[in-house]
Amino acid sequence: MMQNFGQSVGPLMMILVAVIAVLWIALPFAVFGIKRRLDAILVELKRVNGNIRPPEGR
Repeated sequence: MMQNFGQSVGPLMMILVAVIAVLWIALPFAVFGIKRRLDAILVELKRVNGNIRPPEGR
């Protein structure tokens, strides 16, 4: 039983390392994609805030 465990750990570790490597490579693209969307939201928020009038009583 322990012999089979030892033989399966190597491939599992290789798969884990491969998944982590793919995620690490994809991370910058995700960050820059989110940054573009946040910049667009900020522009829209500034436009909306510029359209809001203060209350008449003040």
